[in-house]
Amino acid sequence: MRTCSRSGFLVVLFFFVIIPPCLLAQPIRKPTQYSAEAGSYFSSSTETPFWLRANQYGIVPNRSPTSTLRLGLYSDYDTSRHSTGHWRDAKFDVGYGLTVVANTTQSLLPYEKSVLLPEAYVKVRRGIFEAYIGRRRELFGLADSTLSTGSYAWSGNAMPIPKIQISIPDFTPIGFTKGWVAVQGTFAHGYLDANGYIKNTMLHQKSLYLRLGRQRDVVRLYGGLNHQAVWGGQAADPTGIPGTIPVGGKLPNGLINYFYVLTTLNYGRTDTQQYSFFDLTNRVGNHLGSIDMAVEVDLVRHVLYLYRQNLYEDGSLFYLLNIADGLNGVRLRRNNPKAVVRDILFEFLNTTSQGGDVFVYDDPNRRGKDDYFNHQQYRDGWAYRKHTIGTPFIAPAPGPQDQYPYGTFTANNRVYVFHAGLAGSLPIRWRTLSGPVTYQTKLSFSRNLGTYDNPYQSIRSQFSAYVNLVAPLSILGGLQFTASMAADAGTLYQNGVGTFISVKKTWYSRVSN
Repeated sequence: MRTCSRSGFLVVLFFFVIIPPCLLAQPIRKPTQYSAEAGSYFSSSTETPFWLRANQYGIVPNRSPTSTLRLGLYSDYDTSRHSTGHWRDAKFDVGYGLTVVANTTQSLLPYEKSVLLPEAYVKVRRGIFEAYIGRRRELFGLADSTLSTGSYAWSGNAMPIPKIQISIPDFTPIGFTKGWVAVQGTFAHGYLDANGYIKNTMLHQKSLYLRLGRQRDVVRLYGGLNHQAVWGGQAADPTGIPGTIPVGGKLPNGLINYFYVLTTLNYGRTDTQQYSFFDLTNRVGNHLGSIDMAVEVDLVRHVLYLYRQNLYEDGSLFYLLNIADGLNGVRLRRNNPKAVVRDILFEFLNTTSQGGDVFVYDDPNRRGKDDYFNHQQYRDGWAYRKHTIGTPFIAPAPGPQDQYPYGTFTANNRVYVFHAGLAGSLPIRWRTLSGPVTYQTKLSFSRNLGTYDNPYQSIRSQFSAYVNLVAPLSILGGLQFTASMAADAGTLYQNGVGTFISVKKTWYSRVSN
């Protein structure tokens, strides 16, 4: 892609520089896991209910009925290569993964039909460090990973974005702190869709989280942030928009602008040919993310986890104007994984403040109207292939998205969400079962206000429910049977009930050096 320019080239070069030539000479390990799953979705309406498709990495069509076939192939790390001592003593190891999904439905949304490739990556690890290139399922943020509504900025709702990433994937104690401080972080460069209003856009992403307290301590504190930025690219209309998109349609890219995106600095730019008034008075690119805090308390038989994600997008959080907005959660987990009720979760998401209904760029007290996930330049919004990358409760606007110039990715980013989740194991004993039957339940009630520019005439209330059962069967050498049911009732989505039924087979092989 020409828009990658020198910044993308440098990231690619760095990825290969950190991998020594001796690694390339190692034999490719055979897959350690194969999987095949076949299933079908049915619904009483034409739409697949919300909780059957939300946070599924973009692989579930919004139209029912449909059948799906999912094939997976993975090679994991050899754990014997990862030393518990100094990282320099650890050996390099390689893994990879590939997932192919084929759906039969003819969806109204692009990329929701035919064959999808939600995962295709190669990963390299040495000690505490990991690098990968490709598409990979990920979550970012200090929130629950199973029962949650999803982290605000990156929830697993969209197809994974192809990128190059270097990370410390697990919380790792810093040596001189004797384990009291642990760090986790990522740094990535990605490529978004080649289509859309702005073509060939790029993704800059980084995260840094700290843990205070050792793993065995009664109380552990967490804090950190994630930062996402869409930048570069070429506008579909080369005539530009005065003050917003330069004539020629090319948005700022290259190494110097990568520096501005990386640091979020918004001064030092004077070139009015390269930068529009919008660029000069704002930052280069579309920036967003969350600043997270969490506390984990060991109650012996249970673990209590409380978390808060503060939202930022247009600078209003710096002045605490939108401090009322955020994701708040509490989860109680029983230490017995076979408990009938293992996880209980409650969440509250608020995105209605946005710093107020007025934005004046040079007035710190009026930097509101954040218009979450919308942007005046990147009008395809915080999305990948028409799917919200962040919380699924800020959904794409239905119908044509051509009501410029305010950005129309979503028509509803002012929402209250009350959410509860429950998970555990059922005491069912059948001869054909090879293990416990597990279940998950999600119940969500939202009040949807629209946007500040186009509020709904009346608040739209929506209730969405979900229940899922997974049964491991001993027949045919071991199968996994999944049955899910979801329902929507309200004024935001079509009312209806839907189901998903599937059978999955997984084969494992030993890791060989």
